[in-house]
Amino acid sequence: MELSSQLTGSEDEVKTLTGHNVSLQRELDSCRKDLKAFRRELDGLVEQMTEMGAEVVDAKSKVNSYSRRLGEVEQELSTTQELNVNLQVQLENALERQKQSHSTTAQVVKLIQSDLGKVVSESGMIRSTLEELENRQVKCEGKVVEMVTNTREYAHLLEEAQDTIHT
Repeated sequence: MELSSQLTGSEDEVKTLTGHNVSLQRELDSCRKDLKAFRRELDGLVEQMTEMGAEVVDAKSKVNSYSRRLGEVEQELSTTQELNVNLQVQLENALERQKQSHSTTAQVVKLIQSDLGKVVSESGMIRSTLEELENRQVKCEGKVVEMVTNTREYAHLLEEAQDTIHT
């Protein structure tokens, strides 16, 4: 009996071990499924990290490009500021020359106005002198006509006197 009881005990143990084996098998299968899911998640994360790495490289490239462009823009801005300063100096010089020119022009215009005043005044005096000369000429022409008339009369009287003397 002892064997039978040992056999029965062994069978019970086999059943218990088989149950444990089935339970462990299920747990192992569950762990395998979890491990496969974990590997898929890891593969997804690796893929995402690879994409992120590429994006970081692209971003770094863009930052470098923007940095270069910013340097160029700063240089252009500096050049533009220098140009603005030069243009400001030129504008100030031009304004100063214009003020000087305006002042000179104003002085010249005043001189011309003064000269025109003198010309108008002298023109009035010349007119007055011309009128006086014209009046004298008229008087002289009258005297010349009178002299011519008197000379003709005198010549006529001389002729008469000669004729009388000859006769």
